[in-house]
Amino acid sequence: MTDQTASETPKPEATIQQINIGYNAEQDRLLLRVGLSNDTELLLWLTHRIAKQLWQLLNGETHLPTADSIQADALPANAVAQFKQEAQVTEALQKMDFATQYQPRKALLNDGALLATKLKLSGENVKHLEVICLEGVTVGINLEPVIILAMCNMLQLSVKNSGWDLGAKLLVQQLASSDEITNAATDVSANKNKVLH
Repeated sequence: MTDQTASETPKPEATIQQINIGYNAEQDRLLLRVGLSNDTELLLWLTHRIAKQLWQLLNGETHLPTADSIQADALPANAVAQFKQEAQVTEALQKMDFATQYQPRKALLNDGALLATKLKLSGENVKHLEVICLEGVTVGINLEPVIILAMCNMLQLSVKNSGWDLGAKLLVQQLASSDEITNAATDVSANKNKVLH
């Protein structure tokens, strides 16, 4: 007796090629656009509460400098270690291209933008961000460290436009003006493939 069901080879997961975060004053929300390798696009609306939660989840992974990241009462060895981490992050950011225009994809994964209501972050080397949206839709996104860094920088720049407070005194990187962030993209090398954020 033979099995009549043909074994389907699983489709490879689409990888992130481009990320864009921009403030929409009319909606008073951030729009996160994720361009994928299969020429599709994911659109997520982020409220102030969700943007703040996203910052808190991701910034711990990046060590982006903030005005209060090195405490005045920190031990000298700890302050030096923190400074070195922040210098490495700043150097990595300078290698990214935040001036390239975001390129919309041919198709959307859903009918339109989804409203994020809850976030969960898990994983070790590659973080997995689970975005729970209205209408019971859950979106899973795998985030390499370089993508997390780009997202945190874009969050800082976008939030500067909105006037929101993310709970940290931000030192916005001067790699792109806040006027350019609406169409910004990041060009970085990850493995052998070029990844745009």
